[in-house]
Amino acid sequence: MTAIYDRVGIRFLYPQGWKVTDDDATAEPRNVALESPTGGTWELIVYTGLRDRAELAAEALKAMQAEYENIEVAERTVHFADVEAIGYELYFYHLDLLVSSRVFAAHFGDRTVLLLWQAEDREFDNLEPVFVAIATSLLNPDKFTPPD
Repeated sequence: MTAIYDRVGIRFLYPQGWKVTDDDATAEPRNVALESPTGGTWELIVYTGLRDRAELAAEALKAMQAEYENIEVAERTVHFADVEAIGYELYFYHLDLLVSSRVFAAHFGDRTVLLLWQAEDREFDNLEPVFVAIATSLLNPDKFTPPD
């Protein structure tokens, strides 16, 4: 089953049974995080206004590199239906586990979003299509309007 997140102008579909954490609705930037039952995470950070996507993705990469050692990085551009996002594929070890992660920045109307998702490598291949579907439903609301 599919659940709908719809709060303070942010609306997307996500799998029912995933844990949702969101911040104070008045804080800037806004932050929403999802956690799968297997521990994978999908996070959305929404900034008011159009920021430079490459700069925002690079800031996120720098924060990840400060947190984790020996990160393998590859630049990546993806399309979530009509929306282009730029960012990185990341691979690193944490607590003896290989972690796969993605960081993408995109424009969303008059806002800029930063998308981050990650999971232990053995789970990542199963979760990435779900992460992509969540991002696609967010970034293309006219094409992927959830049923009321």
